[in-house]
Amino acid sequence: MSFKVWMMEIRVPYLLLPIILSIVGGALALYHGSFDVVNFFLFMAVLLLLHITVNTLNDYYDHKTGIDFHTKRTMFNGGTGILQKGLLEPQQVYRAAMGCFIIAAVIGAYVVYRVGLILLPLLILGMIFALFYTQIFARNMLGEISAGLGLGVLPIIGAFMVHGLPLTIDCVILSVAAGILTFNLLLLNEFPDVDADVPGGRRNIVISLGTKKAAKLYSLLTFSVYGILLIFTLMGVLPPLCLIGLATLPIAFKAASLSFTEPNVGDSFFQGQKANVQMILVTQLFVAVGIVASLLLI
Repeated sequence: MSFKVWMMEIRVPYLLLPIILSIVGGALALYHGSFDVVNFFLFMAVLLLLHITVNTLNDYYDHKTGIDFHTKRTMFNGGTGILQKGLLEPQQVYRAAMGCFIIAAVIGAYVVYRVGLILLPLLILGMIFALFYTQIFARNMLGEISAGLGLGVLPIIGAFMVHGLPLTIDCVILSVAAGILTFNLLLLNEFPDVDADVPGGRRNIVISLGTKKAAKLYSLLTFSVYGILLIFTLMGVLPPLCLIGLATLPIAFKAASLSFTEPNVGDSFFQGQKANVQMILVTQLFVAVGIVASLLLI
């Protein structure tokens, strides 16, 4: 049971997302004149632990249902393969998931104590999404929505409000954009797993619509995020240099065009998945940089 195996199991590269979401929320709080370093890192820790909970529980349940025995595995879909290779026992992974969940709950309760009960609903919702994503939401056409809320909307709002600030319209707008991006992150990565997900009891948008219609939805949602950034920045609602986020449009075009290629055939769709992840992470990182840089214009 090596350190490397556990790093693969918790899917360390995926943990960049909650870190970047924390940075976006923190940057916006700084723009509004408030920043609590302790609360910033405590909330980031909660997000990281809940994300690990989702990743490990998903691996555990997809092993138990047999889904991950039938996927064509890549770094973006199909599970880690750790349990199928026997590198860890299922109960080890389950206990690790529950341990991370409990620690997240304890730290989250302390953050609520420091900030106020206004954060409690966010924490409870986030924990529900983390704990029941695989077993409930992903099986009832709610996987993408729960991911968008739990790993997009709620983290941005929470990462902003932990600094003692009331909810603002610019925070809501950025949280919606983040939610759409995370929704799309899951959506595109579901394409290659359709044949394994159906007998495994999953019901999602790709299964319901088919890959071609789902690709159209993915493309529409992708470009809607850039529309949100452009319109609300020009309206003066978002900090002016949030327009830096538009720099990733070429990556978005690549991801959108490759989403129409055949999953599990050749390398094209995989390159689209790669472009999708790059676009999602870099766009939000650029937005955070733009928010902080906008302070120089005040």
